[in-house]
Order: sequence, then C-alpha cells, then structure tokens
Amino acid sequence: MDFTAIDFETANSARHSACQLAAVKVRDGRIVDQQCWLIRPRPFAFSRMNIQVHGIHPEAVASEPEFGECWSRIAPHLEDECLIAHNAPFDIGVLRACLLFHELPVPELQFSCTRLISRNTWPGRPSYGLKALANWMNISFRHHDALEDSIACAKLLLSAADQVGADSLPQLESKLSLCRGQAGSWGYRGASRSRTTSRIRRRATDAT
Repeated sequence: MDFTAIDFETANSARHSACQLAAVKVRDGRIVDQQCWLIRPRPFAFSRMNIQVHGIHPEAVASEPEFGECWSRIAPHLEDECLIAHNAPFDIGVLRACLLFHELPVPELQFSCTRLISRNTWPGRPSYGLKALANWMNISFRHHDALEDSIACAKLLLSAADQVGADSLPQLESKLSLCRGQAGSWGYRGASRSRTTSRIRRRATDAT
C-alpha cells in the first residue's frame, strides 16, 4: 500500500493562493515520511473567512517563500507518486493552479480521492466529510491543518483497504471499481467509478 497523501490550505478564494501544503508518504501501509510547508501567496492577500477556517494569519507566512520558489523542494515528494487527497478535485486543482500561475511545468500526476473511496467502501454514511469520517473511525486530528488532514486522509485510506481486504492501492481500486484520476499540462480528469460498473448499475435499476 504505497501512496502520498496531500492537503492544501489557501489564503483566499483563488485556487493559486496556497498558504500551506503537507505531504505524507506511505510505504507498505505505514507512514514513513511527513513534510509540511508554509507558503507566501501571490498576491499577498488573505480573506477573513479562510483565516477562520485554518487559522493561518498573514504574518505567519510573510517571510516564507512563494510557491514558485519552494517548488524545487516540494516536487520530489509529489512527482512519480500516486497522490491521495480528501476531495481531490480541490487539492489537485490548487496544485495545478499554483504551477500554472508561477509558470512552472505541470508534471504528469496520478491521484485518487478518499471521499470517493469512502463513499464506495461505506455506502450510506450520513456525511463523507473528512472530520465526520475521522470522528466515526476514532481518528484524532486537528481539522484544516494541512499536515493533520494529510495524516487523517492516509489513515482513512488504510482503513478502507483493510475493510475491503486490499493489500495495495491498485487492488483497492479494483475491488471498488474505481478509476484513478490523472492531470497534467493537458488538463484534468478526475477519479471516478468505472464506466462499466456505472452502466451495469443503471441497467439493474432500469430492470426493477
């Protein structure tokens, strides 16, 4: 079970306004490395709403490098990894937006989403938010801190794998009939249920 869980926090509503990023590497089902970076967004503007969510104030990142300046340190932790995030469209979207805004090449990315994985592992839950799922599974963490969210995300995926009896990420995706997402300079294609499984489900519904 090898992957890297990530989480971004943003300074405002702009996708390229990352102010914190964490990456938690999992190898053979165990967390083996964790990294967290504070980032000075450009333009240097924070919204009150975002500060209320994550608690990161402008002065906390005023002397930190911008994304373009720290990408060379971040990239080795993300490239050639299968990235996992809770609500991956947001986090992968922030990553792509930061790279494009700072005129950096967008690497070929593979990723999946623990929200999608959880919906298919534990159908019928009242909520699939990270906090709700973590509370249900007794995973203690501080929500909206990038590192804490990434660790909770990693633990959630490992719990899903244990639930369905999967020994690897490809096996988990196969058991749940999930297609891995991809992104790059060409654009974005999200993780999803396989189209074949969706057609079978629709036919079964039509037949009833």
